[in-house]
Amino acid sequence: MSQSKTDRIFETLRQRIDSGDLPEGTKLMSLRQAAEQFGASKNVIVTAYDRLVAHGLAVSRQGSGFYVARVAPAIAAPTNLREASDTVSLLHVQLDRPYKVLAGDGRPPEAWLMTSLPAVSLPAGEGGYGSPHGLLTLRECIAAAQIAAGLVATPAQIVTTFGANNALDLVIRRFTRPGDTVLVDDPGYYPLFSKLKLSEVNFVGVPRTPRGPDPEALEVLAERHRARLFFTQSLVQNPTGCSIDLPTAHAILKVADRRDMLVIDDDPFIDLPGVTGMRLAALDQFRRVIQIGSYSKILSPSLRSGFLIAEPGIAASLAELKMILSVNSSNYTERLIADAILSRRFEKVRTGLRRRLDQARAEGIDRLHRLGFDLFAPPDNGLYGMVMLPEGLDDMAVSSEAAQQGILLAPGSLFRVDPGRHRPSMRVNWSRVQDSRFYSFLRSLV
Repeated sequence: MSQSKTDRIFETLRQRIDSGDLPEGTKLMSLRQAAEQFGASKNVIVTAYDRLVAHGLAVSRQGSGFYVARVAPAIAAPTNLREASDTVSLLHVQLDRPYKVLAGDGRPPEAWLMTSLPAVSLPAGEGGYGSPHGLLTLRECIAAAQIAAGLVATPAQIVTTFGANNALDLVIRRFTRPGDTVLVDDPGYYPLFSKLKLSEVNFVGVPRTPRGPDPEALEVLAERHRARLFFTQSLVQNPTGCSIDLPTAHAILKVADRRDMLVIDDDPFIDLPGVTGMRLAALDQFRRVIQIGSYSKILSPSLRSGFLIAEPGIAASLAELKMILSVNSSNYTERLIADAILSRRFEKVRTGLRRRLDQARAEGIDRLHRLGFDLFAPPDNGLYGMVMLPEGLDDMAVSSEAAQQGILLAPGSLFRVDPGRHRPSMRVNWSRVQDSRFYSFLRSLV
């Protein structure tokens, strides 16, 4: 297999560290300098540097840069182990799929989703770029879904995007500058951490409890760091699977008011029926909350379509930024989704997904409990759960051992802002834990 540019840069730097050419304590080149020297984008350099950190070869110092941590022996890891060893590569391996058992994957199986969508013909006037806010028909469908859930939203408050991750990118670009500090869930959504690093934005973790983010910690950290953004997930959070309850949601919004803070609520399961918990926007009505949604987990990851909902002025500014960066999202894809919603096929898919997921989750929890494994919290009817591993284990080492047997795990350390302070754990995808090889491996840990 040919090496990617990221792999080549990582190997070059690793060899220089191993040889002593870059001794311990040496500051690595800035992202801009490294991008120029290696002829790569800043995104590629961030990924390579993150791998050095994951391998214990470098450390990241907020506001300062990356430094050589130690000289490590030059031991080449098997490809599949290397790919599962850091936050960027965990996402990478879920795309390449070199594993046989995908217990740590982030998405439902393709067979559970809508694997084919009918072709559509765009009406006159909809074959061009269209509005930067996105296809009006789809935005009307999204607005109607919010109204049905008790929220007031108009199409003018909605901006369609290339998936939820693109929506996060827009928010980060619009509201942060290098050196700013924002707050995030801990444990939280690991791709967000990489995005913030890429933008040279500092992030501080707010402890996540079974009832949601700790409001008292949120208040203290918001004041200490003068944070103006808090990234969280109201419902069936990734990786814990638990939702925010009503008292916690109310307390979070009071903190946001006192600290003049925007709350970005990333909810890829916004359309999954049966989820329990309280959406922050249900109390806030998009005054301080920017809601992000996606069709990747319900319809298909390949569609790369999502949306954000915000106060009209914020929505307009994000639509303008979207226009500058990408002109517009895909009218064709959005028409496919709108047709699926209007024809009720979307309703059939999401209710079918809920039924299969409920059954798989119940079976998975039962088998884990019979093996003696506990969960971070009882899941609130979502896709994920966080399994607590026995004290004394290293979840990264456990993941590497599983990889040798063709089993993909998602170690809990990758979802932590400060991995070393927490009990070892792993995120599981309830739709992916039916394989007996997964449980045989877990049995070997106890």
